[in-house]
Amino acid sequence: MAHPRCIVEKLPAVGDIAWLSKDEAKHAMGSRRLEAGDALELVDGRGGVALSMILPTRNAAGETGAQVSACHIQSRQTPDIHVAAAIPKGDRLATMLDMLGQLCVASFTPLDCERGVVPADRFDGARAHRIFVEAMKQSRGAWNTQVASAHTPKSCAHMCHTKNIPALIAHPDGQPLAHIKLNQPSCMILIGPEGGFTDTELADTHAEHATRISLGSTTLRIETAAVMAAGFVRMYAQSPVK
Repeated sequence: MAHPRCIVEKLPAVGDIAWLSKDEAKHAMGSRRLEAGDALELVDGRGGVALSMILPTRNAAGETGAQVSACHIQSRQTPDIHVAAAIPKGDRLATMLDMLGQLCVASFTPLDCERGVVPADRFDGARAHRIFVEAMKQSRGAWNTQVASAHTPKSCAHMCHTKNIPALIAHPDGQPLAHIKLNQPSCMILIGPEGGFTDTELADTHAEHATRISLGSTTLRIETAAVMAAGFVRMYAQSPVK
């Protein structure tokens, strides 16, 4: 049976004690109904995983102790998938971030698009980080999704070109995603607003060697497009469908 996971800032050595924050301890001992003596896995968001046992001990800050009995590094899923997307309205943003976190995307970049409904500067990076942490624990990942600063489609594609990372921009006139073969260890997927990228944005990304990809004949919501593209790349990027 898989043990519940909690996140800690740093994993201690075998035999030492890790201290769970009040929020993490509340989740483990409240929602998960764990108690002293129960096994718990600790993750640091950087690949480290430690098997531990909850102790009946709290420190001066009220944090709960867990003694580590074994440590290992959990491999990161490949390829590294970076997603840059326009910001959907309301609760749809949280839904998108949660599902991208479950897919273990490497990073998320809010896109500042000309037709965007929600300005990228209103993106709450701290809240996004919390959602990604919870998604990582729920999906039994060990690598947290990084939250990047806002970019325009042009600056995002330029960054990819500079770092030799394939930039895949979702557009109805693009190649079917199933036809894309990725040989590099990472890629960036750009998802525009529901009104689509403007001609200028498309020209700017084309000038930076971005590849247009099609997600089908229907118009998808931002969160659907982002999760569909990331999921397809996660499953099929290295072995495209014939």
